[in-house]
Amino acid sequence: MLMYEPAMRLEARRHLKRIGSADLVIGVPTYCNATTVGMVLQTVLDGVTTDLGDLRVVLVNADAGPSCRTRRAVADATADAPMPVVIGGYTGKLGRGSAVRAILQAALDLNARAVVALDAHTTSITPDWITAMAQPVLDGQVDLMMPRYQWPLPSGGLGDLIFYPLTRTLWGHSLRQPGAGDCALSIGLAQAVVEQDVWETEVAAAGFEVWLSSVALTEGPDGKAGTRWRVGQVDLGEKSYTPRTLPTHFPRLFQQAVGTLLRQVHLRRDIWQTMPPIQPLPTFPGPPTSPPESLPINNVTPLIDALMVGWTENRAFWKRILTPTNLARIEALALQPAKSFTFPPDLWARVILDFCVVYNKGELDPDRIVDSLLPLYRGKLASLWHDVAGLTPIGRDGTVAAQAVEFEVARDYLLGRWETYLPWIDSGEAR
Repeated sequence: MLMYEPAMRLEARRHLKRIGSADLVIGVPTYCNATTVGMVLQTVLDGVTTDLGDLRVVLVNADAGPSCRTRRAVADATADAPMPVVIGGYTGKLGRGSAVRAILQAALDLNARAVVALDAHTTSITPDWITAMAQPVLDGQVDLMMPRYQWPLPSGGLGDLIFYPLTRTLWGHSLRQPGAGDCALSIGLAQAVVEQDVWETEVAAAGFEVWLSSVALTEGPDGKAGTRWRVGQVDLGEKSYTPRTLPTHFPRLFQQAVGTLLRQVHLRRDIWQTMPPIQPLPTFPGPPTSPPESLPINNVTPLIDALMVGWTENRAFWKRILTPTNLARIEALALQPAKSFTFPPDLWARVILDFCVVYNKGELDPDRIVDSLLPLYRGKLASLWHDVAGLTPIGRDGTVAAQAVEFEVARDYLLGRWETYLPWIDSGEAR
């Protein structure tokens, strides 16, 4: 018997019960997505009809919008769908994680073999994406399939600079987009995810994807040490989408997503403290894509200005997080002209690892710690944009990979700080 509190609202659960069963559930979490969700769903219908017509597929929309506009858009887009469509709200903490949880529960209720969760903001999705993600799961090759995007800046910056290098360093597996908004899960992994006690935390909001990746890369279906779920990634070309929120909301999303990953450093410390060797993950070929174009040059002065303002507002606070050497090197960044601004990769790695330690072992407010990281991130994003401007996505991946290697090189640094950090020394200095 499945042990979880139902997340879909009653009417949707009754609809699922009438449907009975499915091979594949495709879920689209929504929150004020009336302008894009119709295109996403039409693409899904095209993909299912073309490639998965022999399967019993059920579409599930878990919506948390304050009005019914998005649900009307879903109903309109799927009016002639050749498969059952379930549209409903969900209970619990507002956020993408809670919505995906409701979709996973729907797949469990239908005894499905696999479940796909999609980002309703995506504008670059093609019909081929559905099969590319779902088929290896349906065939029993992987338990979690994550996309490998060409994700333009600035949206792709969190993955390039924090999620990818830190996930790779901590868990020993090179998963390029651990924070991607599209994924496919086996029913076994879906059940394990639903039953975890995280749904009152940031995981229920913007932290879901990086948490899911951490779970799959460090845990296993039998619960034994040294085992893990089978994780793969698939090339899907370029990721483009409409912004999820207003720019003023980004700090909150940053706090939730980055804070979730930093918390895993403590919860899963037995993994990274063994310093597992970095291993590639199986990468599946995706649909044909257009030849990559060079990345545009962007005015990064506002990002550098944000770092300078952050220095003024957070210097005393950073003094309790960063080592004196790292703090001095951050201060030196202010002397660089904007046109040649660079944030050294080795410094960035050590800054993030300093934050990992103090977030988990210090006595400071964890949310305040992550908030103070944001201006440093914006400064590093400016540096990355300088570095990759004019390069093809392949060249950008090389730059990002070099940054990830700096994280790997700093593993001994992380272990040393973790083992020697003394939170009870209230000197006001980093330690």
